[in-house]
Amino acid sequence: MKHDDLAIIFDFDNTLVKSHINFPAMKISMARAASKYGLEFGDEENIPNRYTAGNIIDQVEEYDKKNDTQLADELWLMVEKFERMGMENTSIDDDVLEMLDYLKKKGISISILTNNAKKPTVEVLERFNISDYFDIVIAREDVSRMKPDKEGLEVIVKKLKLNPDKVIFVGDSWVDGVAAVNANIRFVLLRNKILDASKYNMKIWKHIQTIKELVEIIDGH
Repeated sequence: MKHDDLAIIFDFDNTLVKSHINFPAMKISMARAASKYGLEFGDEENIPNRYTAGNIIDQVEEYDKKNDTQLADELWLMVEKFERMGMENTSIDDDVLEMLDYLKKKGISISILTNNAKKPTVEVLERFNISDYFDIVIAREDVSRMKPDKEGLEVIVKKLKLNPDKVIFVGDSWVDGVAAVNANIRFVLLRNKILDASKYNMKIWKHIQTIKELVEIIDGH
C-alpha cells in the first residue's frame, strides 16, 4: 500500500484525546428527562450499555413528531452540557502528537469523525494546536445519523474522494466498529480489551493497545 493512497479517519474522544465526558451519567440523565413524557428505557443500570445517546434522541424525536413537542432540543442541551464539562480537562499524549506529525510527513490523509458537537471538538483541536493536521472534521451536526451509522464515514470518503479500500478507521468503541463494517472500511480498535466483536456483528482488522502501534501497522504496508 502506498502511503499517498492511504487515509486514516480517527474517532475523537479517548482515541485522539483523553476527555472526561461521563457518558453513562449523560445517558441516564437523558432517559430520566424523557421518562417524564412517558418514554421508558428500562432499568437505569442497564441504560449505559443498552443505548447510545443517538438511540435515545431518535426515540425522543419520534415522540416530538407525534406530539408537536421539543423534547429533543432539551436533551441536546443536556448532551452539550456534559460535553463541555468533560472537555474542560482534556489532555493529549505526546505519542499522539508524534503520530500525527508522522502521518502528515508521509502525506497520509487524516480526518476525524465524532459524535460530539463541532464547536467543542474544534476548540480542543485548536487548544492543542493540531487542527491543521486534519483534512476534515465531521461532527454530529454534519450528518443526519451518528455512529454507529455509516453516514459519517461515507461523507468523508465522498468529500475527500477516497478509495474505501485504502481507508482505515481508528476508534475505541463498538459504535466505531459497526460504522466501519457498514461502510466496508477496515477498523482498528484502540485499547478496548473487552469489546466482543461477535456481539455487535463487527470485524476488527487490527487491535492495538497504544497509538504507537498504528505507526508500526502503516510501516508494515
